[in-house]
Amino acid sequence: MDCLRSFNFALANQSNYDASLGFKYWQINSQHYWLIDQSLPNVKYLVQGFKNINVFKIEVSGDVNSSPAFVPYEALVQNWKWDLQVVGQNSTNVGILAPAQNPGYMVIQETNPSFRLSKFQPSIEFETPIQSAKEIIFTNFYCDGIANKTTTSAQVGFVINVTVFYKYEGE
Repeated sequence: MDCLRSFNFALANQSNYDASLGFKYWQINSQHYWLIDQSLPNVKYLVQGFKNINVFKIEVSGDVNSSPAFVPYEALVQNWKWDLQVVGQNSTNVGILAPAQNPGYMVIQETNPSFRLSKFQPSIEFETPIQSAKEIIFTNFYCDGIANKTTTSAQVGFVINVTVFYKYEGE
């Protein structure tokens, strides 16, 4: 995949997440655990220009943490994940799936598939690109951790850089 072009954009936010924003808390013995599972309506990057692009790879880098400036709501973040969807056309199928005993064993890639990028799996690469990409939509934000100071919310902030590797259609 030589000669790929790329562009970047960033997501940044600092919020106090409570139950209405997907915050959940539980305790086992003296350990305090928490998670945030928040749906993100209308968080999207619109691809614009006079040529369509084919997306070959997407990477995320950055950090999600709890700021010490908000001591009562501070928490330790252990993991974070972003669900995203690339709106475009799948590459041409070169075969079909034969029926399996259990149809759940194999699935055909759906149109505009969703992907999950995380702290421990920060990139996804496509052997055949998603063609004519028009939008990159972030549909869900998830993070979890330990040692939160309260049982009702956690102050979490993030700065995530997203890099998209592409070629123009026809190149």
